Amino acid sequence: MSEDRHGYTVRIPQNLSAPDKILFGATARQAIILGGAAAGLWLTWLAVQSFVPPLLFATPAGLLLLLLGIAVTAERDGVNLDRLLAAAFRQALRPRRRVMAPTGICAPPAFLNEALRGQSPPPVAPLDLPVQRIGDDGAVNLGADGAAVLAACSTVNFALRTPAEQELLVGGFARWLNSLTGPVQITSRTTCADLNDQINALRAGAPDLPHPLLEAAALDHADFLAHVNDSGTVLHRSLLITASEPDPAQTPRAVRRIADAASALSAAEIDVTPMDLHAAHAVLNAALDPDSHR
Repeated sequence: MSEDRHGYTVRIPQNLSAPDKILFGATARQAIILGGAAAGLWLTWLAVQSFVPPLLFATPAGLLLLLLGIAVTAERDGVNLDRLLAAAFRQALRPRRRVMAPTGICAPPAFLNEALRGQSPPPVAPLDLPVQRIGDDGAVNLGADGAAVLAACSTVNFALRTPAEQELLVGGFARWLNSLTGPVQITSRTTCADLNDQINALRAGAPDLPHPLLEAAALDHADFLAHVNDSGTVLHRSLLITASEPDPAQTPRAVRRIADAASALSAAEIDVTPMDLHAAHAVLNAALDPDSHR
């Protein structure tokens, strides 16, 4: 290896999370779908062969198998097309307008029924969020979807580091990835920065400055920050790590995975801070209603 190292590329030989190929390069799910479709078409042919010409049956049957094969083998963003189509079909059947209604949708008052007579407004359904409750330790109970534990991460200016330092950072991050024993999600959130604290501090401290010109300059700078804050041009980027478990009873495993991440990522100069009840509540509120947290 050359002494002047400017980074290197490591090839991962196989996707360990990919399902096993069991038959002609097809997974068990793909083989069941295609085999079931082929068996169904064969049984259909046995039932109609006495009065349907072979060519007339083979053409649409072959086209159906071809389209089904493309749907179960082609992928977009790691998801098979048949699953995307099924998700799109389920979404098309669900109401488009959802509201916060923990106790259910109440019947509209009588005067609204009179006003909307002859109209067909879109149906309204309650917004069914998976979050059930947040524990004192910040663990989010997702009900049937399991549990999740959140942590905030600091960032590292990778571009300003030397090649040797970059290798050390990548190595520390790689060691954490290789040590994972369960699902972990890394989320990068970009939101409008909130400068209200700085603005209020400037305006509150301006009268105590020793000279009127300094007070005027502080107030002028506060007005400038208020204009920038209202424009939304200053952005704030935050990183979150989420460790999840499919069973809420296994929440301690997710908590331990976040603690292990804090220890492992310290080698990459990344500070991982587990979120408590209030921090997790604030993050979820900002995700659900980002405009109110500008």
